[in-house]
Amino acid sequence: MFMESNTRMKQIMKGDFRLDQISAAQREFEGQIKLINAVVSAFGIAAKNKRALVGLDRMNLMDDSTAIDLLLGFPDDDKVKCPDRGLIPRAECLDHSGDPKHCDECDGCEIGKATKDKLLPKKSS
Repeated sequence: MFMESNTRMKQIMKGDFRLDQISAAQREFEGQIKLINAVVSAFGIAAKNKRALVGLDRMNLMDDSTAIDLLLGFPDDDKVKCPDRGLIPRAECLDHSGDPKHCDECDGCEIGKATKDKLLPKKSS
């Protein structure tokens, strides 16, 4: 979203634009500002109050294993920060950690454990 907005803004600055592009650029910018403010506010609350972080986790807004989760999609699409592979979707984390070739490197990873808890069905006893 930021890259498309930057490309459009470069065209506008060159004088190569249409009125509808300016309107789209303004709407995108307003949306980006709202998104950034929401993330910064959530981090501020979490930094000041550990109980608030537990509450945000219970509401599935933010937790230790989710990079940014705004509840806009499926949990499989959430991005997580893998120590080995960087920022990847939860579904990819699940596939990678479930592959027998990668069991040793993923063994004990808290992010992988949280991903399995969120995406795999609970075992009934």
